[in-house]
Amino acid sequence: MQNFINNYLTITDLVVLLITVGLITVITLVSYSIEKKVSAASPFFIRLGVHILESAILIVSILVLREVFTTVNNGKFMQDAWLYANAQIAVSFYGFLILNNRLVELVTLALPFLYNPSLNVTRLDSPLWPLFIGIYFVLLTTVDYAYSHKDDMLISSYKYTIAQTVYGMSWWILLWIDYHFNPLQILISMIFFEVFMAIFRLTEVRLRASFADYKDLEIKANYDALTGVRNRSNLNTRSKELFEEFKQSDELGTIAMFDIDHFKKFNDTYGHETGDEVLRHVAHLVERELLSRQGEPTGELFRYGGEEFIIIFKNVDTAESARIVYDIRKTLADIPLFINGTKLDVTMCFGITAVTKSDETTKAILERVDQYLYQSKNNGRNCVTIEGETYSYDNLKPAVAE
Repeated sequence: MQNFINNYLTITDLVVLLITVGLITVITLVSYSIEKKVSAASPFFIRLGVHILESAILIVSILVLREVFTTVNNGKFMQDAWLYANAQIAVSFYGFLILNNRLVELVTLALPFLYNPSLNVTRLDSPLWPLFIGIYFVLLTTVDYAYSHKDDMLISSYKYTIAQTVYGMSWWILLWIDYHFNPLQILISMIFFEVFMAIFRLTEVRLRASFADYKDLEIKANYDALTGVRNRSNLNTRSKELFEEFKQSDELGTIAMFDIDHFKKFNDTYGHETGDEVLRHVAHLVERELLSRQGEPTGELFRYGGEEFIIIFKNVDTAESARIVYDIRKTLADIPLFINGTKLDVTMCFGITAVTKSDETTKAILERVDQYLYQSKNNGRNCVTIEGETYSYDNLKPAVAE
């Protein structure tokens, strides 16, 4: 027992375990942070850059482990072979599973050819090279399956456990071919590998739960619970960011504010639940119209308060904003809202203004567009005021057709 403790349960082992957990944490944080900003719809070169970055993180993590072992073992990184190998195997398995790209998978599959003594091609002189080929094929199949079923693997504990066991065992057989470790040592190392992976799995689950909690908190803080669009708090932050962008560049910016005509009537006549449904209906159709304009400039929708909403357009002038507003109004007319078989006539009035170099604050812009919105209300509603000039939608149509 004392010999077992001296060989497998030392302070050095604990330090290395903690460092490995730290690397796993870094990989997880990078993965989830990038996942929020980059998707399959992102430009190719951005996705390629991310894939290269993630691959570099995995390689650096493995090099860090090698340097740690070299340091604690006086220049002999394979002195505690079982610990070093388990740490490297665990990081590589976890890395290709959590970092969702093919380049990381290729890096993982290249590892058996990149460590000593494989660089000296000693396997080619060994009668065990057919075993190496066979086990490497098992490793390749396991990696490809785990990558292709990433979501299932992260949800299903038994699939995760089977894949990690096959992966770990394949690696230890490859190491045995090169280093001829004692089979009993390999068996003990595999047991410790499973313990390693259980700890890392628990770390990943906790981190994933933390990210989910953060995402829920972020949604609650930035999105309106009733309509699902961005809320006023998010508007305050986003408008300041965009205002600085507009001021520091030659980009065009336009603000549109709208509200639902006679909204109080819906609440008084049909009840507040119907009023809520009207708000959801309008928000959904407006956002759908903004998102459906592929290849064209669109805007970001915010609920300003009550039945009032704001759209912030980037690289859009007032004429293009008016064209989008006309299409929004047409969509609302084409897709009416029915409540208990009753068709509700929902109309909107708009105010539109451009962000100019002379604007000094976002507050001034919002006050101006709010003034234009009330000008539309005072002119009979169901109309649009652009920079102080009011149009009915019929009068707006010839202008947007030009």
